Amino acid sequence: MEVNVHDIVYLESNLEINSNETIPNWVLNEGTANTIAVVRRMKTMNHIVPIGFRGANRSERFAAFTTKDNIRKVITAEEATHGVPPTSHEETIEYLRDLFKDIRWGIGGSIGFTMATGIQACTEYSDVDIILYKERFTALQPLQLLHEKIQMSAHPIDVQVEITNLGACMLNELVTSPTVLLRTNTGVLLMDRDRLVSN
Repeated sequence: MEVNVHDIVYLESNLEINSNETIPNWVLNEGTANTIAVVRRMKTMNHIVPIGFRGANRSERFAAFTTKDNIRKVITAEEATHGVPPTSHEETIEYLRDLFKDIRWGIGGSIGFTMATGIQACTEYSDVDIILYKERFTALQPLQLLHEKIQMSAHPIDVQVEITNLGACMLNELVTSPTVLLRTNTGVLLMDRDRLVSN
């Protein structure tokens, strides 16, 4: 079974997880966390998967690890885009579906969790977290135009660009700054933007 960062995973058991901290009660009892977690960005080995649980409140977040054997179902961020959006975000999601119709994309955060699981984890004011998947860039202009169109959405949109075999950076940094913070499995790197563009 393949799992990647942003994937939502359904676990066989919340008791088959490990953490350096005591497992809070809400992880075992909260509807948004009971055997459901999100894969975190982190380098691991030997079939260990870094996961995070979300509670009903923004303050309720818990990082842990589990094994691939404890995962019974995976919903990718791409698959989540086909889910039913919350009523408060229907217009925004339809706008994004049309905008990204020729682009490989996914949805994460509380909106993505809600669309993937059917469990209400967002409010009408929640931002929308989008993931764009790219092999490489040959030019930044298409992303700059996309960034401008994203700003026209009815809700605030945060866009991560996942670059194959490198990591992820925020779209707004990529189109506005000569340097970007690249999030990798081993940490965060400050990188010259030009190094991400293939000539």
